[in-house]
Amino acid sequence: MFQGRERDGLFVNHEEIHAYEFTTARQKDKAIKDGEKLAELLAAVGGTSANAFKSRTGWFVTRDEPTAEQRSAVVAIAKSRGERIHAISIAVLHQRICNSEMYLQARGNAPFGSTSYKSKLDGARRNVTVELVRPGTSGSLTLDDMANRLEQGGRALLVGNYGVGKSHTLRELYGQLRKSHFKSGKLTPFPVHINLRDCAGLRTPAEILRRHAEEIGFGHADGLISAWRAGSCVLLLDGFDEIVPSRWLGGAVDIRSVRWEALSPIRRLVSETPSHAGIIVAGRSHYFSGQAEMVSALGFSALDQFEIPDFDETQLHEFLRQAGVEWSVPDWVPMRPLLLGYLISIDASNAEGIAGSVSRSDGWRRFIEAICEREAQMFSAVRPETIRNILSRVATLARSRSDVTGPIDMDLLRSAFVAVNGRQPDEEGLQLLLRLPGLAVADPNNESEIRQFVDRDMADTAYGLDLAVYAVDPFEGLHPLGSVASWITAASDLAVEVAAGVLLELNLSIGTTLAALAAREKADQFDAVMADLIRLAVELPRDGRELTKSYLVSGVYFEQLVLSDHPIFRSSTLQNCVIERLDLSGLDEKSSVPHFEKALIGFVDGIASMPDWLAPHFTNCEIDRFSVATQTTAGIMALGIDRESRIALSILKKIFGQRGSARKEGALSRGLSLSDRPLVPGVVEELISQGWIFRSSSGHETLYAGVKDRRRDANRVLDSPTDFKLH
Repeated sequence: MFQGRERDGLFVNHEEIHAYEFTTARQKDKAIKDGEKLAELLAAVGGTSANAFKSRTGWFVTRDEPTAEQRSAVVAIAKSRGERIHAISIAVLHQRICNSEMYLQARGNAPFGSTSYKSKLDGARRNVTVELVRPGTSGSLTLDDMANRLEQGGRALLVGNYGVGKSHTLRELYGQLRKSHFKSGKLTPFPVHINLRDCAGLRTPAEILRRHAEEIGFGHADGLISAWRAGSCVLLLDGFDEIVPSRWLGGAVDIRSVRWEALSPIRRLVSETPSHAGIIVAGRSHYFSGQAEMVSALGFSALDQFEIPDFDETQLHEFLRQAGVEWSVPDWVPMRPLLLGYLISIDASNAEGIAGSVSRSDGWRRFIEAICEREAQMFSAVRPETIRNILSRVATLARSRSDVTGPIDMDLLRSAFVAVNGRQPDEEGLQLLLRLPGLAVADPNNESEIRQFVDRDMADTAYGLDLAVYAVDPFEGLHPLGSVASWITAASDLAVEVAAGVLLELNLSIGTTLAALAAREKADQFDAVMADLIRLAVELPRDGRELTKSYLVSGVYFEQLVLSDHPIFRSSTLQNCVIERLDLSGLDEKSSVPHFEKALIGFVDGIASMPDWLAPHFTNCEIDRFSVATQTTAGIMALGIDRESRIALSILKKIFGQRGSARKEGALSRGLSLSDRPLVPGVVEELISQGWIFRSSSGHETLYAGVKDRRRDANRVLDSPTDFKLH
């Protein structure tokens, strides 16, 4: 109120006076009425001695563009009353506060979180349909739904593990909000997408917005701050787990204090945002000890949390189509956009052939290297190899727990850090441990600091890297693998393949592994690590040496043991071991086979009963069941279908028998008659051309693996083999 009349807005500072009248009306009479009110107000306020030398401006603001009659009326009043009065729309007023069009143009040219890591994908819009899931419920939201909620002032936390597409999702939301902003004539709030990784060491919301404006090349940071204060924008904050705290008083022992300190500017940014403005914050859930801490540390008053699931088959194909990729995805590739994007970008010039050039072990090694490279960018003095070494040591130490994936507590993380760096973690080191890639909170409802590997393949790959380090130098006394293993579970095939890949890159042969085996045998360590080293030796070049020593493995649990023809198996004994699945489909009467003594075997794949040539290798063993006759190579070759189709089925059985596994070239002919073996190369080429399998290489070996989207078809034809026809 002023002089008994209601006024919409009056702002007086040291140099200027601004008066506002807002309306949705389109009539000329409304413009005349409000124009007179503005002129009267400006004259009264500006006529005082305190404001005599201040410039005066009146603003007649309409929801839509003012009509020609309204503009003329305002101009006439301003001229007759000797005041400066303008007729503008609310959209123009917003642009005076902050030019959203210029901001969005600058923002669109800058990286969006981890999506910048997918170099080949940056030039194209990703429009894969994504649904956001509420944890513990069947409810979900589409991106359209979430964009509408944010426009209406909604607030949400978006959590997920590495690589599921948090940055991708925020970029999609940014795109939808941007489109809505322009479509509405700039009447809806515009999106402000901030990479929180750029905000290290900042303390206030204004500092965050200024840094953001500087990073994207937007020259009007003050206007951006004003737009935020006015609630004219939606905040999309990407990577709450990527904020590195500035130095603080005290030691790096109180983990929650470190997190609370690190997120102080984000907490203020959230709490000081007008209540009608939308906010979504994304990051890795394992950064916090539980949901309660996450809500309070980020400044939220209530938990409105969403997760992003892995891609399904439809999303996978759409993602690849939009990326301009036509090759089939290997069966081992995880359904996460970050990792898929990296696989695509490995060799952009050879996109169609990349699936056939990267084996499962090489692919996972490259994934870890790329992820560690990205993580290292967050820290001032941490190299990618340091993060990789810590992660691999964590994987080794985790094997002493109840499962190879964990649980992983802070003591274990600190132990891994000290083993790699030779010192206790400081603030930056602790931050590295809190956001170590590949880990997730074991129980979101538990406030403890317990984590676990989010992906078994990630844990196995990391362990394989550490196994290679030990194999190269088995006499290094501080390596945990140098002692008797406190776990009984043998490594997966992937872990062994990863270790072999490292040794092959170093041009090392089987002799390296034999030295490590000799060291364990001398120390009477007949444990899981001994089993891992034997299988590692199988993957390396033999370099012509004779294998004369015998090796004992005792009391080890194998989830799966796939045997191939290698002389080291002939001199190996597996005693008192438990084997869930023993795959003998790659062996024949001439193959080298270990001796099994007092072993418990759940399932033997590849044979329907114990043949005479194999029986002497099993002493006092209990076998629960064998393959169904029609699921063995011999049974398949006895089917009443053409010979090439039978050979194709035997190959599909070997390749698709275990998810993610690959077969060496020589194993595809095992179990076939001498007359059938010459047909194998031609059948293999036909299976490749039909999109069933693909060829890759790993060191000195040629490998064959299944195509992901043909697994269902492969299982179907193996269940009904008489209906299959190759040509």
